[in-house]
This record gives sequence, C-alpha cells and structure tokens, in this order.
Amino acid sequence: MYRCQLADNEMRKVLIVAPSLDVEKNVSGISAVVNFIIANNREYEYVHFMQGKSDNEKGGLERVKRLLKNYRRWTALMKTSDDFIIHYSFPLDAFSVIRDYFFMRAAYRLDRKMLVHVHGGLYLFREDKPFIIQWLLNKVFSWEVPIVVLSEKEKQHIQQNYHTKNITVLPNTVDLSVAASYHKEISSNKLDILYLGRIEPNKGMDYLLDAMKSLKEKHMDFTLHFAGAEQGGTEYVEKFSHLLGNQFVYEGVVMGEKKTALFKQCQVFILPSLFEGLPVSLLECMSFGLVPVVTNVGSISEYVKDKENGLFLKVKDVNSIIQALDILSNDKSMVKKMSVAARQTIFEQLRPEAYVSKLNNLYAGLG
Repeated sequence: MYRCQLADNEMRKVLIVAPSLDVEKNVSGISAVVNFIIANNREYEYVHFMQGKSDNEKGGLERVKRLLKNYRRWTALMKTSDDFIIHYSFPLDAFSVIRDYFFMRAAYRLDRKMLVHVHGGLYLFREDKPFIIQWLLNKVFSWEVPIVVLSEKEKQHIQQNYHTKNITVLPNTVDLSVAASYHKEISSNKLDILYLGRIEPNKGMDYLLDAMKSLKEKHMDFTLHFAGAEQGGTEYVEKFSHLLGNQFVYEGVVMGEKKTALFKQCQVFILPSLFEGLPVSLLECMSFGLVPVVTNVGSISEYVKDKENGLFLKVKDVNSIIQALDILSNDKSMVKKMSVAARQTIFEQLRPEAYVSKLNNLYAGLG
C-alpha cells in the first residue's frame, strides 16, 4: 500500500483503488488522476490499494495468483477497516468489469461507504457487449452508491441504459501550475507531432502508421514523437522507427521536466484511438496549447470542438489522419488559432481546485 504522508493523523482516511502509481512502471490515465487527487486534496488521508497490472507484469497463471492474493487482502480489509471511505476506480474493459465486480460487491455487502469512479473506455458505449458484461454493469449501476463519471455524455448514457439515479459528473483534470506561465509560439514550418500514452492497437497505431508513411512520401516536414510504454514488447516502436527514420523519436516514458519539454516542443497531439473515456494526456497537451487531432470517441467531444480548438478524425480511417495533418502543416495560422483555443478551453473549464471541492462534497455525502 501507498500511504499519503499528511501531518494531521486525525483526518478521515480514503482507501483509493487504482493501478500502480509509479509512472515509470505504469502508463495509466487512472493512475494520473489518482496521483493528482492524492497530491492536491489535503483534507483527506489517502491509502492506495493497488488493483491492476503494471505495464511489464506477466499475465497468465501469475496474474491469476496475484488476483487471488489481492482479493484475500481486500476482503480482510473490508472486515477490519470500516472507518475508511472507499474510492473505487472502475475502468470499463472486459477483464476489469469482471474482476472489479467481485471486489466492489465485497464492500457493498458489508455496507462500506463507497463511491464508484467510472473511467469510460472500451465497453461503455458499445452496443455488442457480451451478456456477462452487460449483466455485471446492470448490477453495479443498480447499487445505492454514488457513481462518478467523466462527462454529461456518459451520465446520460448510464441513466438511459441502467436507470442509475445517484450519478455525478466529475471530469478529469490536470495540474495547471506549469502550463499557466507558458504561452506557445508557432513559428517553425516543421510540424512536431506528439503521441502520449499506451502504445497498443486500440489506440489506432496501425492507421497512424499507414498515414505517416503516406505523409513521408509526400515529403511533409514533420517529426513524430512517441511517449509511453508499448504493450507486450516494442513492435510498433520498431515499425515506426524503421518506416520514418529520423522523422520518428521514441521518447520512452516521460514525466516531470522531460514531459513539459515535449509539450513545449510539439504543436500537435495525435490520438486516432478506437475507444476512450476522457484521456488525461489530451487535457495535459491542450493546456500547453497543442492542437488535438483525435477521434470523436468516448467523452472527447466534451472538450474538443472540430475546427475550433482541434480536428476530429474518423475511426479506423487513414485518409482522415493524412488530411488533418496536411491541413495543419500548410496552415500555420490555423495552428495558432486552435492552439490558443485549446489552451483556453482547459483553463476555463477544468480548474483543479473546483475538482477537489466537488470530490470532497461527494466524500462528505457518504457520512
């Protein structure tokens, strides 16, 4: 467990469930949100219960053993730590829905004070969910516990499909302290493009690869920067490196000053994802004035407005990636306009102090 070091030992404790909070071991939007909460909420003492596989951990039988061990620890905690508020991060993918249902049910049956923080993704808006996933989601969303979602779009979807009543919108936010003093200047003719996040097929890697191949053949002046960890090896990093040569830079897992330097260097954030909730990487990049070139999936449209502060891509569409990047490469005035608008969107709509205040109101409502 990770214990937040706070001076007041009498503060109320929150047991917060999330993957590893070590950004060197785990590239996760949920972990980024939880790290933000722990760092910025001084009214509660947080205890981290790690749930979820780190990037380089083995699967298979070893994963099953870890899960069973974790469940035994969890049930023991539920029986002995009834003074905790439970803040359960609930990612919506098939494995997590099945796994987390049993953990949350153990807390619910013992009438623990719990809120379920939904992080939308693969299964929220899909109509072809397997029966078992749909059944488990119906169960969770019928419980009399506060449900927290990332956007009005997610709230309406869950209310309409699961008839959930106690549901609150709490959009992801990011630390704006460094971005507040930075204003991006668009002066170079070269386009520096940043992908930040997990490197895996559902992020649209194959479509991005084909698009960048075409743009290189058209002699576009660009550099594509990849920052993050690849799932299951280095296949995509090697493919992009082989294809693009010195027009591709793999930055590895970035944080702190290195990540800030990338935000300052790049003008465009690319995310041709097939499924998303509300990516923290998107919000971070927009706060530094990067123009988002993204698919309109999940809750992204809550903050990205096509042709106003970013450009939308079609899902699984190589040509839309080519067209969007070609437009930005040839129209620097559009890049400047959208850069200012992207930054303004984040600073006007996602103030960190408002996020913490709303979260604490939810905690207080649990008693």
